Amino acid sequence: MDIMDIINEVLGRSRYLGSFPYHEMTAQAAGEAGALGILIDGKRNSTILFSGGEPSGAIYFDEIGGLYGDPAVLKIRESDDYDLYATDRRVADLIIARCRVFHNSYFPHNFSSDLPEIGGVRRIPGILALVIINNETPQEGVRVSVRRGRHVLASDTTTGDGRVSFRLFNGKYDILLVDSADEVATFMVDFKGERSELVIEMDGVTDV
Repeated sequence: MDIMDIINEVLGRSRYLGSFPYHEMTAQAAGEAGALGILIDGKRNSTILFSGGEPSGAIYFDEIGGLYGDPAVLKIRESDDYDLYATDRRVADLIIARCRVFHNSYFPHNFSSDLPEIGGVRRIPGILALVIINNETPQEGVRVSVRRGRHVLASDTTTGDGRVSFRLFNGKYDILLVDSADEVATFMVDFKGERSELVIEMDGVTDV
């Protein structure tokens, strides 16, 4: 049986918890033994599976095809709303076995809730704007993730002008790019200042 057919059967026996933005969904799922977050947006279909309150599996489908596990996580958009269902943990684990995410740090984290405080005063992040181009042409739909060490702090997708922005503190970050062909490129950025703009050529950094 196709994995999505299995998921549809499971949803019919699951308890609907509501529709939530990504980070609210993960907070709600943390209190459930097993849960499934479902997004259907036109030809784009994303499923996130939780076991013991932790995101542990991911599936992503679009007009190009399907991704499972770690590659599917990189397609997650934090701005999306998911329908969340509670289910038995054993059922969730059976599905997760076919789409397990081995690098859980790939799941986006709620960066704004983890801002460090110094002397009781919260530091103010700045804005890092990235423009992704290829042969001088802005690239729409490139998945951009910001990592520090093993943790994915934020992720988003470029707009029609190839632009995406993140709120960050000063420091060094790894920028992970995934294009429509699932080609992956990584760059290191040393972010300084309240606002910076960086133009990234898919073959290398071209301007700061």
